[in-house]
Amino acid sequence: MKHSFALGVALLVSQAPLHAADPGPRDFQWHATLDTDGRSGLVRVPLPADALGRLQSGATADVRVFDGAGKPVPFAITTPPPAASAPRTTPGLPVLPLHSTEPGQALPTGAVQVKVDSGSAGQSVWVQLGGTTTASGRRLPAALVDTRALKEPIAALRVQGTLPPNAPVRLRASSSADLEHWTPVPLQGRIYRFEGNGAPANDRLELREPLRLQDRYLRLDWAGQEGVVIHSVTGVIAATTPPPERPAVTLPAPRSDATGALEWELPFRTRIAQLDIGTASANTLLPLRILGRNQVSEPWRALGQTVVYRLGPAGEESVNKPVPLYSASVRWLRVEATHGTRMLGVPLAVRALFDPVEVVFVAGERGPYQLAAGREATLEAALPLAMLAATTTSRIADLPVARVREARSVPQAARPDWMPHGLDTRTAGLWAVLTLGVLLLGAVAFSLLRQLKRDAGPPA
Repeated sequence: MKHSFALGVALLVSQAPLHAADPGPRDFQWHATLDTDGRSGLVRVPLPADALGRLQSGATADVRVFDGAGKPVPFAITTPPPAASAPRTTPGLPVLPLHSTEPGQALPTGAVQVKVDSGSAGQSVWVQLGGTTTASGRRLPAALVDTRALKEPIAALRVQGTLPPNAPVRLRASSSADLEHWTPVPLQGRIYRFEGNGAPANDRLELREPLRLQDRYLRLDWAGQEGVVIHSVTGVIAATTPPPERPAVTLPAPRSDATGALEWELPFRTRIAQLDIGTASANTLLPLRILGRNQVSEPWRALGQTVVYRLGPAGEESVNKPVPLYSASVRWLRVEATHGTRMLGVPLAVRALFDPVEVVFVAGERGPYQLAAGREATLEAALPLAMLAATTTSRIADLPVARVREARSVPQAARPDWMPHGLDTRTAGLWAVLTLGVLLLGAVAFSLLRQLKRDAGPPA
């Protein structure tokens, strides 16, 4: 009887992960009440950043919607369409170098005078708008871009040219209709080219808002940087609809090794669209490599490279943009310095940015409804979006939006001090179950052997 009981316990323990009851809202790491405002029919709700930061499936399998009685509700997953898969660009725009003039010196034939602000007094320079440039006068760290033919607003500039290696270059921009009166054009970011195969590089400068340059010139200046020559400029045409804002979560405190490289065991498996790495330390320049893996036994694989910088005077600092990770889903993330630099002593703040995700579900009179997210080993339950879309004449993007109320989340479990570095909690739990099962089976075997010896009696 005893060994039968022990065998039953062993079987229950070994099969516990295989037979789990249907989950309810409280079985998820995050759940919230939804306010549907009494609507019936299809309703959509965006997954908040905190919910995305708890998902344990890169395919959003661990998302559910429940009614007021805790019963599952039919739902589908959708992602808002991006502004454009490939942004449209202008043809290459003519770039003309600017030259200084000496006092009393006549302009070269065909040259046009340009008035440039220089402190309290203006400085006269010249540009050759057509034909061959005459070698006369000193070439200035500035260039004129003929943007008069651009009819659509521009959202960014792509600048091609010769750059000094391993040094971000700050460009200033201004526009004018008469080459005399100039209006500043705020630019975000810096262009750079680091040495080495696959090293980080950037040729794109964002505008703070779409800019119309029809019938105007654009002037680019780069004071204090030697070896810069701009060859061509291409405009990125502004999208008719802005891209949706990406939800973001701040990563927890990382583990640091002797070189200062940072490692995270991520508490989520959500696919990362971009990684935003910034620093509050002034005059910082740090090229970085980003690596990821799903198991500690796997080699690190490259996910991307970037340059973290905060350069310029206070109040006018330029900082780096988020680096795309192209929807990488990893359990372990590593950031390390390259090009002979070290991360020790450089404070970094790291955020994961996700593509927006929306849940479309059937609302009615069984509220209040609850949205839940974040549960390991959860099977996919979402319906095909087309199945729900076929029940309405409205576009999915035009469906009413439910509001998230009273969100509740389970605190992230801290890693025990005794757990070896690199061993994730799920693997540790599986090993613990297997170990307990082996011990129980061993106890059953030992009990059976003792029982057999007693039944056999003493030797004749």
